[in-house]
Amino acid sequence: MRLIIDDYEAGASTYELAKRYNVRRNTVRDTLRRAGFDLTAKSKRATLSEEQTAEARRLFASGATRRELMEMYGVSESTIRRVLRPRR
Repeated sequence: MRLIIDDYEAGASTYELAKRYNVRRNTVRDTLRRAGFDLTAKSKRATLSEEQTAEARRLFASGATRRELMEMYGVSESTIRRVLRPRR
């Protein structure tokens, strides 16, 4: 489980780690919590830069799927949904 901790510290998301190590996201979160990490949504909410957001919107408009964008940016579906939401 040390690899999960090291990779998380290097910036990998829990979604990315679960996929990389073929475990459930709950397993990743439990491991990180036991190691002392604060995983509340406010502490480390996955986000994309303005440039990545614009790129993701262009890709989606030209036919890329949400799943493809999730894998491309290493974020969850909720992050992609939030990025693709129309601006107010």
